[in-house]
Amino acid sequence: MIPFRRPTGLAGRARWGGLLAVAVLIGVALVALGFGRRTRAPASTPVPGAPPSLVDTIGGIVHRTTSLAPLRLIPDSDAPDLPVQLLWLEGRGAVAGHEAALVLDGAGQLLAVDDHLRSSRPELNLEGRVLLSAAAASDKGLWATDARGMLLLVDSTGQVVREDSTAFAFPVVTGTPDGAHPYLARSSQRFAYRWPDDAAPLVASLSDGVQRGLGRVTIPEQGILAELNNAGQVATDGIRIFYAPFIRDEIIALSPVGDTLWVLRRDLPQTTEEVRFELIDGAAVIDYHPVNLGLVMGPGGRLYALSTPGYTTEASRLDQIDPATGALLATAEFPTAIPTLAADAEGRVYVLDGAGLVSGTTGGRRDTFRAFDLPLLDGGRLSLADWSGSVVLVNFWASWCAPCRAEMPALDSIAREFDGEGLRYASLNDEHDHDAARRFLNGLGLTMPVALGDGKLQNEYHLPGLPVTLLIDREGRVAGRWIGGLSARQASGLRAAIRAELAREGPPTNDEGMNHHH
Repeated sequence: MIPFRRPTGLAGRARWGGLLAVAVLIGVALVALGFGRRTRAPASTPVPGAPPSLVDTIGGIVHRTTSLAPLRLIPDSDAPDLPVQLLWLEGRGAVAGHEAALVLDGAGQLLAVDDHLRSSRPELNLEGRVLLSAAAASDKGLWATDARGMLLLVDSTGQVVREDSTAFAFPVVTGTPDGAHPYLARSSQRFAYRWPDDAAPLVASLSDGVQRGLGRVTIPEQGILAELNNAGQVATDGIRIFYAPFIRDEIIALSPVGDTLWVLRRDLPQTTEEVRFELIDGAAVIDYHPVNLGLVMGPGGRLYALSTPGYTTEASRLDQIDPATGALLATAEFPTAIPTLAADAEGRVYVLDGAGLVSGTTGGRRDTFRAFDLPLLDGGRLSLADWSGSVVLVNFWASWCAPCRAEMPALDSIAREFDGEGLRYASLNDEHDHDAARRFLNGLGLTMPVALGDGKLQNEYHLPGLPVTLLIDREGRVAGRWIGGLSARQASGLRAAIRAELAREGPPTNDEGMNHHH
């Protein structure tokens, strides 16, 4: 998390039997017509004294400010009677697909959740890529973005068939209902320090293989923070594109050619018009507060926005919005910033158990790990094929990487701990300066064999950066992935994953966890 400052007799019998049969038939008919559903509280209730919206038209664009919605949503914690669409899974936005909503779970693996809240894992072969987001593409395929900033087209068999660079360091994707046109925005989960580019778009679209820019970025005085200043959420109903800045109290509707149609503000006090940082004790502290946490196109033609309700990250606010006009329809608040929510076509919102939703997941498979055969720093070669049938711990690192230095002794200790139980350890250095790698190891007093990637491994293995640690099962598949330096808690999780793989007999079942990355 980026640091921020602000703070649910027989004639009688025959007569009564006939009446009973008629009553049963009427009951069946009523149930079929929907009258048999259990009685629920209203989906919303009027808010007394809610002031009207303030509406200005500037340059033909409607600017609407609504501090209080006319309706208060009454979230339902009972199981839905009607088909529903998943909106958020533990705070992660879901994108409506052809037959199911698509969302990432807590380990970065893709889930498909249908309108009866049955979850499954699509069959994917991403060759180790770390997903940031996914949306439905045409022909039952997927659009996806990865942590290296690439836009991927995945076909119906789960294979990556196209890979395009984008204008954004860390993009997120949504798509039109037919899946033909993806739209991209800068991720609010990760950002890069980059010099600003006035020509860079706010939102990017892809049509017929050509990327086009929509909207205009805002450049802060401290231009190196331009990516964070323009990070946000994106959604589309196929007619309009909706963008919600991460740090500002705005929701903007754009036309497919980039014209601004309307702007909605909600008088949220935590808005940051321009992100800034200052150095405190030698560390950069960024002055901002999260505002818009997610934006999802829901059923019944309603737009849903998840935001912080004020200067807090311990709660959230859900707004229901008319996508045609930007009018704020209804609002609810939740005592968590990471709710699991669904909605039906009537506008009723349901609070769900996220863990229970994921635990019922079926299908899926582990990614196959690309085998290596590399020269060793001190002569000879290291080949994964030599360890066929073994559980292998693989660590990618470089001497210039500070988190690598911090975690390397712990990894060496873990490798030694499980060496007698059959664990193999592959330490893969990815830099051209072999002497620097040797000095790095000598400085830490480490003597493990090190294989040399000569700067090629990050591209070959689609790594978002260094360090990256992978646990490879006996079948040569990725059983776990840890991105960045290991904390003590994550090292404990790595030990548990190693024990589980060493104890496992036979191929992994479909519902076994695949990733543990952070």
